[in-house]
Amino acid sequence: MTNLYFAPGDDDEHRLPLDPPGTRGESQSNSFFADHIEHQMFYGPMKKLADELFSAGPLTDPGEGLVRLQKIQKMYSMLDAASSVIMADSVELVAQVVAEDAVAKPYLESEQERRERLSANYYAVDRASDQIITSNFIAEAAIALRVTSEKARARMFTAKGLRHVCPRTLLALAAGQITPSAARSIVKNSQDLSTEQIELMEHQLLPVAATASDDTISQRARRFHDRSSPEAASARHEKAADARKVTSWDMDDGMGAIKLVAPIVNVRSILNTLDYEASQHKDPEDARTKAQLMADIFCDALINGWPTTNGTPLKPRVVVTIPALQMVANPKYAMADLEGYGPIPMGTAMQVAKDAPSIIPMLTDPFSGAVMDVGRKRYKPTRVLKEFLRARDQHCCYPGCRRTADNSEVDHVEAWETGGHTNRENTELLCKQHQMFKHALGWRVTNRPDGSKCWRTPHGLNSLVIPGSVENVERFEHVHNRCPERRVASPADLRRVLGIPDLGDGDLSIRVERPAIIDGNTEAAGSGLDHPGQGAAPDERPAGMQGS
Repeated sequence: MTNLYFAPGDDDEHRLPLDPPGTRGESQSNSFFADHIEHQMFYGPMKKLADELFSAGPLTDPGEGLVRLQKIQKMYSMLDAASSVIMADSVELVAQVVAEDAVAKPYLESEQERRERLSANYYAVDRASDQIITSNFIAEAAIALRVTSEKARARMFTAKGLRHVCPRTLLALAAGQITPSAARSIVKNSQDLSTEQIELMEHQLLPVAATASDDTISQRARRFHDRSSPEAASARHEKAADARKVTSWDMDDGMGAIKLVAPIVNVRSILNTLDYEASQHKDPEDARTKAQLMADIFCDALINGWPTTNGTPLKPRVVVTIPALQMVANPKYAMADLEGYGPIPMGTAMQVAKDAPSIIPMLTDPFSGAVMDVGRKRYKPTRVLKEFLRARDQHCCYPGCRRTADNSEVDHVEAWETGGHTNRENTELLCKQHQMFKHALGWRVTNRPDGSKCWRTPHGLNSLVIPGSVENVERFEHVHNRCPERRVASPADLRRVLGIPDLGDGDLSIRVERPAIIDGNTEAAGSGLDHPGQGAAPDERPAGMQGS
């Protein structure tokens, strides 16, 4: 059984026998009549099924319920086929428009287009390349589908495969004869095969896929691919070894997971080593299971160093926000916030704080939790601004992006060269990839009065992003130009209990850090500014942060 957490994400459309963009006839209009016939083929049966389900009335018989489930499953297949056609045809249309613009108006660009062209040169991207066009459209499709870019990219891979490589599979899917999962398995295993081999695979698998389970089709497609692929097993292994990597994801209850993709010999060696070390642990007072021991040994080896060594010189930078007033008011239910993850138990946060070399006070909105200001005694103004953005945004501000503050940079919402200021109202955290989208690929972002940001894609979709520090969005006004109301600040006596001076409206949180130690030097977090040619940021304090 496939573990979804460990499902490989190595699909590559360049391994499919695709024609060059602009020459894929399936996505190009032949005639109004032909286009109308194709439209009816994809949407006519779907409309008929929907009408049948609508006219059937309330359910009264379990047998009829199963029949309706079959019809709904067919509709899922039909919808998947239709969305695949739309995605493949849309990105092909973008490629055609870009190619025509490059010929028709090379000297008629606006000032904004000129800046985007210069930015594209800075980022070393060719906006007319198939890779950039596809990546940019996938980002827009992710917003339209409300999924991550990774999921949208996987859907685009399947869409191009169905539309241009596996036409019989697309027709079977549109007719509701096979499931979307079976269709994806056939496209996935078409990589590295010739057109003739793909036709043979469809001929063998599609009759089986009409009734067999998805797992059966996946296994049969993989076996066909392994038998038919012209590459030797050793060559495939060598290519796969180039994709070795370590990734991670968040889990519930304050836990996380690490995924290592490496040659099987290395993976087995690591597991055998952990197994041996755990089996040598003979302490009768230790109640940990073997699995728990192996996990603890693995963490100790990477963080503190293998036993009898001095440990790794790289210490992790961990940032935790502890809501001081919540902790005093109701310590049993108070939760701290781990940067890049979210809520963690207060006990864990206090353990981090116990050994923290620095504590930074932060003023937060008591209702929404949004960071309003940070202390500035330890840093120059530009450093204060970076710390403020780390606390307010927490991660890249592009829709759906979760790259951490450490992997993002300070970016101007309104460009520096057009008059944008370096202050908290005009800055945000953006990762390198989405800086390129904003500066070179036609994406726009504007600040909203409530602190959110509105992103507009090159083809007109809008997406709203709320700062990562905001927990309560009940009163956020995305439509009206006014800020959310704030509740009355906490009583002054709580501030006196905590020994905190009156900082005005707002709650107070305490942020603790473990800075990274590199070669014996403490490196504070934060990075440079965003855009080429804008120069160094002036020594300018963000609004509301002047004074001692």
